[in-house]
Amino acid sequence: MIRITKSASERRNEILDTAESLFSEKGYEKTSTTDITKKMGVAQGTLYYYFKSKESLANALIDRQLNGIKQEFTEVIYNETLTAYEKIAWIFVYELDDPTGHVDIFKYLQHDSNATLRQILHVQTICQFTPLLTDLNIQGNNEGLFHIENPTLVAEFFLSTIHHWVDSSLFKWNKDERIARIKAIQSTFEHLFGVPHGKFDLSLLRQIVKVKFNY
Repeated sequence: MIRITKSASERRNEILDTAESLFSEKGYEKTSTTDITKKMGVAQGTLYYYFKSKESLANALIDRQLNGIKQEFTEVIYNETLTAYEKIAWIFVYELDDPTGHVDIFKYLQHDSNATLRQILHVQTICQFTPLLTDLNIQGNNEGLFHIENPTLVAEFFLSTIHHWVDSSLFKWNKDERIARIKAIQSTFEHLFGVPHGKFDLSLLRQIVKVKFNY
C-alpha cells in the first residue's frame, strides 16, 4: 500500500476543516480532540504536533476565517485613491448588507455550545481590526472629514458594536434586525466620528458604495 504523505500546510488545514465540521455539528464545548483525530483517522499526536491544545486550535480556526475578511479590509483601507468617507461607507455596507456573503462563514457559531468560539471571534476581531480602523480614522481627521479625539478608542467602540450588538452569530438577528439596530444608533456613530447629522444614513452610504465598488 502506498503511503500518502501530506505537507504540513495540508495536514494543518485538514485538522482545522475537521474541527470546524465537528464544532458546527456538536459545538466546541462538546467536541474533544479525540473526536477530531478519530474522524480524521490519525493519532492524537498528529493533532498536538500542530496545535498545543483545543483552545489553540480554536484560535487558529477563527484566525483562518478572519484572514480573508482582513485582506479585504486592508485592500480598501489602504487604497490611496479612496477618501476616508468612502472607506467607512464600504465598511457599513460590507458589514450590514453582506454583499460578499462573509456572514455565512460564522453561522456555525450560533450553536449553543460554541460560546467559547464566539468569544474568541470577538477578541480577535478587536485585536486584528482596530489598527486598520485607527489608520482610517486618522486619515479622516487629516482630510477634515472626521473629528475624532481618540482614533483608537473610536475604532474599538465601532468594532465592538458591529460585532456584538448586531452580530447575528451571537443574537441570531436577521439582516433587517441588524440594520434596524444600526439605524437606531446612527446619530451616536455620527457623533463619535464627528460628522454632520445624516452623513451616515445607510441609503447615502449604499449609493456611495454602489458607485465606487459596484456593490
